[in-house]
Amino acid sequence: MATKTKGGLLLPVLIVAVVAVVAVPGLRDKALGLFGGLTGGTELVGTGETQFMVASSAASQVHKCTPQQGLADQQCDDLKFVIFDAARMPFITRNISTAWAAGKPGVLTKDATVEAANRKQVCLASFPRPHGGQCDEFPFAATRQGGAGAQEHEVPARENQCQGGTLSTRYRAAGIKDGDDFLVVIIHPDQIASGPFQGIDIAKDQTCG
Repeated sequence: MATKTKGGLLLPVLIVAVVAVVAVPGLRDKALGLFGGLTGGTELVGTGETQFMVASSAASQVHKCTPQQGLADQQCDDLKFVIFDAARMPFITRNISTAWAAGKPGVLTKDATVEAANRKQVCLASFPRPHGGQCDEFPFAATRQGGAGAQEHEVPARENQCQGGTLSTRYRAAGIKDGDDFLVVIIHPDQIASGPFQGIDIAKDQTCG
């Protein structure tokens, strides 16, 4: 079962335009960014304890498996999942989900070689942190989709550290290497923060194991 929470349909002419450029190296991400406002959205997959959220643009990737199977295997078909728990990271997952709604991709490509350059373009020292938190960006800096144009939100320092640990642990455990695609998944989507960080860590579970 899937529920589309926000998004839209491309006009046929835009579909043709995107198809025309996705095969050209270096143009795919630019095309997705150009039409992001029309293709953005989130989708809820499954029900109850097995419900999770993905970007609408990536939803077809998870419909090949049952929600239970996808979460148990932490992958569907050959696409591995990196799972973020909204009960532990309500503001991190808010940044991710609202970035999806704005058209940012749900499938990312790990690439540590671009991280340093990407970090020179996002979460700079000038980023406002009025509530004493830290800057979080999506897509992640260590991915080919990161860097200029990434969405930036203030989040609690604990959550930012939890996110970093989640990524590094999953990369090692799943053998996700530079050049590999992975699907970003949010579990407990009902725990995503409803508004911006206001200086209080509201997570129901403040561990990060």
